[in-house]
Amino acid sequence: MMYHISMANIRSVAVEAGVSIATVSRVLNNHASVGRDIRSRVVTAANRLGYTPSIGKRSTSYLAFVYTGPSSFSSPYDAMLMAGIAEAMEETGYDLALLNPQRDKKPAESYSQFFLRKGVRGVILRTTAGTRGVCHAIAEEGFPSVVVGSRSDQPGINYVYGDSLPTSKQAVEHLISLGHTRIGITLSLVEDSDHADRMQGYRQALTDHGIELDPQLIYRVPAQRPDGAQLIKRILSGPSPPTALFITDPAVVIGAVNQAHRMDVKIPQELSIIGLDDGDDRNDVYPQLTAVCQDASQLGYEAFAALARLIGSADRDKTPVRLAVPTWLEVHDTTAPPPDCPVRVLPDGTRVHQQEQNA
Repeated sequence: MMYHISMANIRSVAVEAGVSIATVSRVLNNHASVGRDIRSRVVTAANRLGYTPSIGKRSTSYLAFVYTGPSSFSSPYDAMLMAGIAEAMEETGYDLALLNPQRDKKPAESYSQFFLRKGVRGVILRTTAGTRGVCHAIAEEGFPSVVVGSRSDQPGINYVYGDSLPTSKQAVEHLISLGHTRIGITLSLVEDSDHADRMQGYRQALTDHGIELDPQLIYRVPAQRPDGAQLIKRILSGPSPPTALFITDPAVVIGAVNQAHRMDVKIPQELSIIGLDDGDDRNDVYPQLTAVCQDASQLGYEAFAALARLIGSADRDKTPVRLAVPTWLEVHDTTAPPPDCPVRVLPDGTRVHQQEQNA
C-alpha cells in the first residue's frame, strides 16, 4: 500500500500562525530575534499542518530513526528493527534518515525545529526509562512520532511494543511446574518498560504459586554476551545458587549458556534456562533454547507503517497508536526438573554439591 504524501507550504504555515512568511522562515532557522511565544505558534502550526521544508523543488519524504539516549544501533535487537523498517519503507514510499539530537540539536531549538531543519516528516523513537522525557517533549510539541519497543501512559505518546508480560509469567510458571522454587531472573542495567514487564511477570508467577520473592535472585547486568558469561560464574559460585534462570536479554543468554558449557554445568539437568529471543537465536543454541519469543522485525515494520499513517491522517491527534505485539513461549531443551543435588562451581572450578556443603 502506498501512502499519499501531502505537504503544507510555508505560506499556509504563516497564515495558520498569523505571522509573516519571513517570520516563519526565521523560526524554522532558529533565529534568535524571534520570541518564545511566536516561535511556539509557528512550530505548532507547522506540526498541525504537516509542514516540512523542501529540498530544491522536491518535497521531502523522510522519516527518521532517533535514539533519545545512547545509541544501541549495533545490537541484534536494533538490527531486527531495521529489517522490519526496511520492509515497511518499500510499502509506504518513505525513506529513512538517522538523526542524533544529542550531537546536532542546537541548545535553543525545540525538537520540532530540529526535525524540520533536518527535513524529516516524522520520527521513530528508541528510548529508555532515563530518557523517556524526550518522547514526552516531542509529543507535547505535536511532531509526528512513534516510540518503538517501549510504552508510556503519558497522553499523546504513540507506541508499538512487544507485550512480554503475560509470556514472562507463563515462562516462570513453566519452571515452577517442573518443580523449581529457586528461580533467578536477569534484567538489563538500563531500565525500560520491556524489562519492567518481564520483572512483573516473574513476580506475579511467584506470588500466584506462593513462592516468596528473594531479592538475591534478581540480577542486573549489561546486555552483552560477555556479561552473560560473567553472570554464570558469579551465580554458580554463590552460596545458594538458583536451579533455574529466566534471562531476559538474547545476548546475555547466549553468553550464559556458552559459559555453562565451559564450566561443565549440564543444561538442563543441573541448571534450567529460559531466554528471551528477538529473532531466531533459540535455534542456534545447544541445547535448543526454551525462550520467550518476540519478532523485533515486526515491531520495526509496525512502527514505521504506523508513523506513515499518522502523517497522512488529518485527525492524527484523535487516533493515538497504542499497539501491543504479542510474544509467545517456545519450550525446547533447556528446561527440566531441578536436580536432586544442586551444584555450585567455585571460581577455581571446584564443584561443590549442596548436600556435601550441608554435611
